[in-house]
Amino acid sequence: MWMADNTGSKLQHVKLRENKTEVITSLNTQIWGMAKTHSNNILVTTGETKLKLINAVTGEITDSKYDVKPLYPINVHVTSDHRVIIGAKSSGKILPVTGRRVVVVMDQEGKQLKEYEHDNHNKQLFTCPLCVTSTSNGNICVVDMLDYDFRGRVVVLSPGGDILGTYTGHPDVNTEEKPFEPKGILTTPSDNIVVTDVENHLLHILTDQGQIITYYNLSDIGILGPYFLALSTSGTIYIGCVNKRGSPDTTKAKLFELNFSGF
Repeated sequence: MWMADNTGSKLQHVKLRENKTEVITSLNTQIWGMAKTHSNNILVTTGETKLKLINAVTGEITDSKYDVKPLYPINVHVTSDHRVIIGAKSSGKILPVTGRRVVVVMDQEGKQLKEYEHDNHNKQLFTCPLCVTSTSNGNICVVDMLDYDFRGRVVVLSPGGDILGTYTGHPDVNTEEKPFEPKGILTTPSDNIVVTDVENHLLHILTDQGQIITYYNLSDIGILGPYFLALSTSGTIYIGCVNKRGSPDTTKAKLFELNFSGF
């Protein structure tokens, strides 16, 4: 497993064992997003316009073929058919919005295939495309952060750019006092969308078009602050968690592995 820790500006390649974690490689760098390529190397966004490529065997970091200049990549996702999807923004602060907010799709060679920025009414699609993933039928799923309070939504686009669905939380659990705060997102083998809701300790399960199926309260099984998600090759879900800002346990975040069924 490759894990980024931006509190400590560290990227680590680790092997998880029953009762300990073996560190294989440790790099001192800040990573904003990462994705595994089909050759088992790691694409990362580092605050530069060009994505970096990490050799998973040697740990060597080199420039990749993927450059969204003059934009700056926030997150990256590699699809099952080897396309690279990048959430990106213009230089400067994330908020308030100035400049462009774009999701870019590239082929294996770094050639741009598609750019998603405006809807059919020429309105900007995203405030901050924080995290991206895709379904097997080509839908693009984006966690869009809306404000400095980390309120957000999930926007699902068709390959042609039509908005298939926008999810802003469930009324049973997301209120003005407890808003939807999505961070991590992935799609399951059955093409459902799973998204974390960090402050409310929830997983929201959506259809491939962004409609709610159900939600699950992780605090019921002792998991708090779910942040980012990853799907293992064996089909389990890893949940990287955070502690509250300012907490003495801020640097003692936890990683959980979950078996799941039914979605």
